[in-house]
Amino acid sequence: MALENLSAKFRVDGVDFAPVITSEAALATAEWEPQPLTLRDDEVSIVEGDPEEQEIYSHENDAPEDYDIAGAGLTAVGSFIKSTYEQMLAHYGGKVSGTGDTAMFVRSSKKLVINKAVRFRFKNGGYAIIPNAKGYVLFNLNAGFDGVLKHPFSFKSLAQTGFDADIILKLQGDPVVQGIAAASAPEPAKASK
Repeated sequence: MALENLSAKFRVDGVDFAPVITSEAALATAEWEPQPLTLRDDEVSIVEGDPEEQEIYSHENDAPEDYDIAGAGLTAVGSFIKSTYEQMLAHYGGKVSGTGDTAMFVRSSKKLVINKAVRFRFKNGGYAIIPNAKGYVLFNLNAGFDGVLKHPFSFKSLAQTGFDADIILKLQGDPVVQGIAAASAPEPAKASK
């Protein structure tokens, strides 16, 4: 089976936040808090930025003498919808006044920077975790024909001392992924005579 002919699809089943995860052992004990639904019209993506490139040229040659790159890190983007007042409070700061029919959300005038572990759960049972994500959630209310109150988010994966992981990816339940795992598994050693 040729690996280059395989592809895998991932659909979001939910997004969760937890305190920053500082070790692989802490994955098992993380307490995840479900976040609002994600808007299907806006792609939820985790993308590595193009690396910064530096080439060193000499006067004598047209080809570079040396080449170096520095990674740009991962960024996760998407949009939440159907946020509760409590979720908006956690995303924006501010306060919730009143109760029941008199309840209203009063957003803070200062941008809240969120620093959490972010987990993207997939419908096939797998997940992607950014153990140390820092970012923000925006407030977008379309009061026109669409009438959508959405909350675009952007989180950047940060490095940590002592835990060298910017993303943790668990693939399962997808026959295509299982095919990739089977195709990339090493051949069992043959017994010698």
